[in-house]
Amino acid sequence: MSSPSWSRRILLGVLAMSFSPVLLQGSGMEQTYAFFTDAVHLLASRYDTFAMVPNDPRGRVVYGSARGYLHLLEYTGTHYREIWVSPSHVTRLQKVLVADLKGDGTYQIITYNARGSLFIYDLERFGLIWRTPETQFRSIEALTVADVDNDRQLELLFLSEGRLYIYDGQHFLEEWRSDAVYQASDLAVGDVDGDGQKEIVLGSGQVLDARFRTLEWENTLPFGDHLELADVDGDGKLEVIAGANQAVTIWDIDQRREKWD
Repeated sequence: MSSPSWSRRILLGVLAMSFSPVLLQGSGMEQTYAFFTDAVHLLASRYDTFAMVPNDPRGRVVYGSARGYLHLLEYTGTHYREIWVSPSHVTRLQKVLVADLKGDGTYQIITYNARGSLFIYDLERFGLIWRTPETQFRSIEALTVADVDNDRQLELLFLSEGRLYIYDGQHFLEEWRSDAVYQASDLAVGDVDGDGQKEIVLGSGQVLDARFRTLEWENTLPFGDHLELADVDGDGKLEVIAGANQAVTIWDIDQRREKWD
């Protein structure tokens, strides 16, 4: 395999510096692994095109490059080594996720490129499982995975030209698309009002019931360009953490207001 480019050497160096001191401590496998996963989660939260393989004893991570390649790395105990490079996806990869779409303990790599093509790979065999037809979508603005119908299998949720699409994560069939067009650049799924049911939160300010896709609430202003869900005040309910224009706002969906404004 050819020697890594300068940018890839920097990434590998960051990974090594992040994990090597922790993994070489030699103090209890469970504690070591907890430190390791926390560190990888931190990197994954910083970069849309960097993802970890959940609960993986090999410490595998995958990232997408500006040249349109997926790179899969594994930790050897002293350094990271590259174990697979995907075929070219022609243009920049916009997001990378690793998820167990079928709920059977196997993992898939999910990514899309700047031309709006979505690709899913088998993590173990490196084979392409499915992709959207090249001209089906002209762009994809955001992507996530979640079980929105309580069938214990994940669905693919993505925005394309403002419409929200939900695809079955096992057979990759379209289950639903919105009539409305949303000017959103991110979306997240979780129970944000404490009713025991998941909601779909769009950065443009809408909150939809995840199962029935009905509008539960629409904020007068967009939430932001980047969304995360977390219980920040310990009340057992997820808040929406939104980033926009280098600022952060936190929204209490149950109270339908900005928190700590």
